Amino acid sequence: MRAMVTADFRDDVSAAYETRKELGPEYERAVLESFVDRAAAAIDQRVDARLAQHGVGAAAAPRKQRPAQQADNSYVAVPVFSLIFGVGGSIWLTAIARAEADAVFAMWLGIVLLNLVFARLVRNLHRG
Repeated sequence: MRAMVTADFRDDVSAAYETRKELGPEYERAVLESFVDRAAAAIDQRVDARLAQHGVGAAAAPRKQRPAQQADNSYVAVPVFSLIFGVGGSIWLTAIARAEADAVFAMWLGIVLLNLVFARLVRNLHRG
């Protein structure tokens, strides 16, 4: 196909050149614009054909199914960071701040409540 396209392209170039010679310089712009339009259309056809071969583009869309989307696991971030924050906060409160057990309990209660609310939101989003 490449040899055929190259031959067609050479023919178009030759025809544009001969037309320009016959019509003169006053029609040069029109001849060049016509040649560029034909060349662009030929390039578009080749690109569309190659994309269709690889299953891409509007022509190939009905034949190929889209790959399944990767599962969204971003909801795991809140529980993981909550655990890290809870452990780090517990160490800081007890070792550095010398806080009472009530402060550590209050922190963990807040973390648990936050995770329960978040889990409920995620569940409601996945339902519909």
